[in-house]
Amino acid sequence: MSADTPSDPVVDKIGLIGLGAFGRLAASCLAEHAEVRCYDPELPDDEVRSAGATPAHLEDAADAQAVVLSVPVQAIPAACSAISGMLAENTLVCDVGSVKLRPIEWMLAALPQHVQVLGTHPLFGPQTVEELGGISGEPIVLCPARVSEETFRTAYEFCEKAMCLKPVQMTADEHDQQMAFVQGITHLIGRAASSMRLEAFPTATLAYEKLLQMKANVEKDTPELFDAIQRLNPYAINTRNAFLNAVKDIVETADSAEPARNR
Repeated sequence: MSADTPSDPVVDKIGLIGLGAFGRLAASCLAEHAEVRCYDPELPDDEVRSAGATPAHLEDAADAQAVVLSVPVQAIPAACSAISGMLAENTLVCDVGSVKLRPIEWMLAALPQHVQVLGTHPLFGPQTVEELGGISGEPIVLCPARVSEETFRTAYEFCEKAMCLKPVQMTADEHDQQMAFVQGITHLIGRAASSMRLEAFPTATLAYEKLLQMKANVEKDTPELFDAIQRLNPYAINTRNAFLNAVKDIVETADSAEPARNR
């Protein structure tokens, strides 16, 4: 924590594993409050520095009070395996994935017992900054897994006071149930709109403009994110099928009424 914010929860050093689109945003935001040591073997040091982080070897990134796994959900087991033997006692390891049950299960299985584990899901990203100009006031879900009350309180207050976010505590199961609707359905609609190549019209209503925004948002996402939301959330398939059945019923109702309109 910087010296000019003594009231903030004290987190001096954060390890960041991965510097993709969200990792860059995380680095730039976290660097205002702590030293961010970033490990990403795919990027040159200059690009890491441009995000506000310090380029680091994996061992150095793991040598921090908190280590953030900013990698695709599918890569979490490998990331945990890579840092497992490098983590000091009571190090807090967090993921930032869009699903929580499986990542937490993987972290608990792969990381040693002396390491604390907290599942997180920032409900914002680079697109939030583009649309709103920042992340202040945006929600972040916190799912305690293997974490002391004191560490959880520090993490909660760091998100709330230092990062100016709105922490929401819930279980991983509650998270995935809600995200099956919140992200599962919206990403499905956005992908469908993208497949249809929907475009802007001068007659566009507010609802249609919001649909185009959903389309634009998912077009910036990686295939791994869509896969995680739709395949790695155990509640996604039932929610998806319920949505598709509802659409089918609506279409059948519309089709059955069409002959009457044509007479």
